Amino acid sequence: MKNKIRLAFTFLTLVIAASAQHHSKRFSHEVGTFTDPRDGKIYKTITFIKKHHNGEIKRTWFAENVQFKVDGSYTYNKTEEYAQKYGRLYNYKQANEACPDGWHVPTIHEWRYLFDFFGGWHHSGKFLIEGKESDMHMMYGGFAEPGHLYKGLGVSGNWWDNELKDSNTAGIITLKKGDATIYHSKVGDEHMLSCRCVLYHN
Repeated sequence: MKNKIRLAFTFLTLVIAASAQHHSKRFSHEVGTFTDPRDGKIYKTITFIKKHHNGEIKRTWFAENVQFKVDGSYTYNKTEEYAQKYGRLYNYKQANEACPDGWHVPTIHEWRYLFDFFGGWHHSGKFLIEGKESDMHMMYGGFAEPGHLYKGLGVSGNWWDNELKDSNTAGIITLKKGDATIYHSKVGDEHMLSCRCVLYHN
């Protein structure tokens, strides 16, 4: 009986150790910076690397929301304090102008790759928000509807994906406070949302 208990305990220890090792690898990433040559703004960056059949997949993200002043973009309630913390708000067209040369608004596939790295759509929200292990610092910066109707500050974060659904709607990624799930939906492309940029990799 004692041998069975000892064997079961040893097996459980191995399972926990393997799980911890997998957890550690999941959060393996490289931290860096990028200076936007257009305005001198320095952004924190995160590079995620995942082993693949024929090598590895690498993606480097802005670890902050974009702050570049594209014509027509603005901040929540038009305050610069907001911009310094949460970045600027852009419609779909402006977001695609906000990323510097060599960078772009993430595609839905790149968003999905990021979420898979942290456990998928139903789990990754708790790792991506400000102060957590991913170092992505995604924040609940709200959004604005056409007409400057501001909503959601402190409640949700909303980012464009680079997917124009049809003539006037586009894809968005949403994180909600207290919810680990990531949501993907579509919204009118004149809504004003936050923007992240991803580096073009070979």
